[in-house]
Amino acid sequence: MSDLEIMSNANNYSGWIYRRILPFIGQRILEVGAGIGNFTRLLLNRELIVAVDKHPACVDYLKARLGNSRTLVPMELDISDPAVCELSPYEFDTVICLNVLEHVEDDLSALAHMYSVLRAGGILILLVPAFQFLYGSVDRSLGHYRRYNRKSLIPKVRQAGFEVERVFYMNMIGMAGWLLNNRILGWREESARQIGFFDRFVAPWAESLERLIQPPVGLSLISVCRKK
Repeated sequence: MSDLEIMSNANNYSGWIYRRILPFIGQRILEVGAGIGNFTRLLLNRELIVAVDKHPACVDYLKARLGNSRTLVPMELDISDPAVCELSPYEFDTVICLNVLEHVEDDLSALAHMYSVLRAGGILILLVPAFQFLYGSVDRSLGHYRRYNRKSLIPKVRQAGFEVERVFYMNMIGMAGWLLNNRILGWREESARQIGFFDRFVAPWAESLERLIQPPVGLSLISVCRKK
């Protein structure tokens, strides 16, 4: 859980992601792999947010942190478990899955489960780590099975039944730091100091730049998909 606690202070970066996906977020949301609520807290103005995570410690932390919200329903649940399909009565119009799919061995089944709980016309918002050549020591330490690109992600999303509406990269500048730490220096965990520096001094201008020019590559890949 230490990596989630490190990221809990990265407010500029979380806000950047939020603003990138904001146009696609509805009112009845399933957040997959909510962790300790670093992104969940930005969604509490919605009609409903069901925040699921497979780790009991994360769910307990989330309840203690945000449990007073009337719109939040925290649950201990693994997206790989077919029991996820029992959430369909919530009639979600949005599923948000940020930096989770890479942790799932059978990612196609996870995508199928997300498809099953969405109502017709609903939106899946996926954010995954990009480019397998960046895979290294930190990925292994975090339990990543893989990283993705357009060619590897889009066919799986379509195989699960979704129509792909938009696919784009973000955080091009972050690739340099990840390559250095992950492939060259061989670090085994994220650096709180580096993330703090990036969040304070780099993320704001990087967001402004990418708002003007959509980067052809990036540390993360975002896919917006619709249930037929």
